[in-house]
Amino acid sequence: MATNFFQQQDSARRKTFQLVVYFVLAILILIALVYGLLVAFSMYGAHEPVSWWQPDMLLLAAPAVGILVGGASALKVAQLASGGQAVALMLGGKEVPGTTTDARQKRLLNVVEEMALAAGVPVPPVYVLPDTGINAFAAGYAPGDAVVAVSQGCLDYLTRDELQGVVAHEFSHILNGDMRLNIRLIGLIFGIMALSIIGRSLMFASRGRSSGRQDSRGGMVLLGLGVFVLGLVGAFFGRLIMAAVSRQREYLADASAVQFTRNPDGIGGALKKIGGLAEGSRIDTPRAAEAGHMFFANAFAGEGLAGLLATHPPLVERIRRLHPQFDGQFPEVRPVDVDREQLKGTRPSRVPPFAGVPTLPGLPQVPVPVLGFAADAASRVGHIDPQVIDYAHELHDSMPGVLRVAAQEPFSARALVYALLMDPRADLRELQLTQLKADAEPQDFAEALRLVVPVQVLPDTHRLPLLDLTLPALRQMSPRQHRAFRAQVEMLVIADQRLSLFEYTLRCVLHRHLDAQFLPQRQTRPMHSSPQKLAQPVATVLALLAWEDQPEPDQAARAFDTGMRGYIGGDHTHRLPPREKCTLAGFDAALQTLDQSIPAIKQRIVAACAGCIVANQQVTVREAELLRAICDTLDCPLPPLVASESDRR
Repeated sequence: MATNFFQQQDSARRKTFQLVVYFVLAILILIALVYGLLVAFSMYGAHEPVSWWQPDMLLLAAPAVGILVGGASALKVAQLASGGQAVALMLGGKEVPGTTTDARQKRLLNVVEEMALAAGVPVPPVYVLPDTGINAFAAGYAPGDAVVAVSQGCLDYLTRDELQGVVAHEFSHILNGDMRLNIRLIGLIFGIMALSIIGRSLMFASRGRSSGRQDSRGGMVLLGLGVFVLGLVGAFFGRLIMAAVSRQREYLADASAVQFTRNPDGIGGALKKIGGLAEGSRIDTPRAAEAGHMFFANAFAGEGLAGLLATHPPLVERIRRLHPQFDGQFPEVRPVDVDREQLKGTRPSRVPPFAGVPTLPGLPQVPVPVLGFAADAASRVGHIDPQVIDYAHELHDSMPGVLRVAAQEPFSARALVYALLMDPRADLRELQLTQLKADAEPQDFAEALRLVVPVQVLPDTHRLPLLDLTLPALRQMSPRQHRAFRAQVEMLVIADQRLSLFEYTLRCVLHRHLDAQFLPQRQTRPMHSSPQKLAQPVATVLALLAWEDQPEPDQAARAFDTGMRGYIGGDHTHRLPPREKCTLAGFDAALQTLDQSIPAIKQRIVAACAGCIVANQQVTVREAELLRAICDTLDCPLPPLVASESDRR
């Protein structure tokens, strides 16, 4: 059974609460231990008996530990505010450029790009860790600032299918809401372990003194040693919390990887090679202790205390859940060669499109009957079918080479976005080019002009995926370049004094995923939990969808009513407003409000929008793009609308 995206989002939120409870319990235990250490230290050298109950010591220990641990945690979370990139750099990762000529790195980029296109999320930047063990992680607060990192061992020892299995496992963490939880856990663990840093400093400081009373120096050494030991206790609790939070989610990610790829030999083969490799999945950087829970497999040399502190389930148990007949014998592991087939993968059979979305250039852009999409749309969010991966592979392979190359470098990626915004009508396109020539750098204009023709002949189905491919390169812009790029995009969007749905969708994707890096905002928690209180913004969204889909008032009213009944679940009092009152500005404001709702309400919203769109039993590419923009704004990644095997039977 497929995992439900919205249930997993709720599960991640509950895990966050569980994490806070563990954190508070760890702090209380540390306060008690620090109090005992302070009392013992006060007894050192005392000439008269000292009571173990000293309220003043407790009043000193409690706020001191709270401020130290809480402050250290807040500092670490602030350091990781930029999302996955900060974690990858902290662990020694180096970003793989889109223009790389290394065959193993190129194979990795292809796998990640295909998985991102299949998941309906922006292509994340890809990092490589220098370690020779087989390991990987995904990090970020949301899909818009996520990164995927793999070790050099993954590139050297895994086949393409095995690498795809590992990447699918990491995309499961991206889709299931695990990444935000994992970054918060890094901050909390760092705070708990801060005592060991303080204790080490006290011991070194006392050793360096050359004057003063000997008993004072001895007391400082003992105090430092005591605080250091307490830090080790904190580290113990940190590892315990990691294990409690992450183990079951690793089983879920393994199962999701198999669901995504329908190939248990992929991820199963990678796990077996970890067991057969001398380095296993070990990550040697000292910072791995803070982020061990994020990795594909156990990043530490040993599991400790019979596996009690292991951040991951036992390797053999994970393999047997995929291959029940596994005998416990690991294969001999050797480096793999990367030939052309390994680089590109085997070409899948053509996958019939779902909801009128053609797979290759040249197919007609016409709507076709919908197979059950209205009832099924919400279940597709955050879930990848093997057919969708095949579709993404074929889509990636059919993208014109000149455009795929342009998407890989920041300079040409900017020009590619400008070309995507060029109007198909010659007079408006000339107006846009004139303004771009006046405002942009000469080389930007020349590159955009070079790309206009291949972009203009690109099928509509390829335009948003092409935009997704540009995002890793666009994230490499400097803040100054981003400001200029943002201004140029706005200029091209309003050049004809109207905002088309594709322009709105493109701008929505860019703002959503680039602003997270260049204009970081405070992370907000879901606030709205009442469907009735959100009925008006839902009606605003559905009204624009209804008028876009149905030109006739009666048909638009029926589509609107279908969506509202799907959201509220019965009768409602809302009526379709006139077409002139349905603006993209109001639509956008309503979506921003709906974004601050809990996952269960978002599930209703997605289902209602899908019901409104398919009221006439067909979906166009333009409508599919708009639904993608809606889901993207709600942080509900929607895969391409490709028929599954059950849909086609």
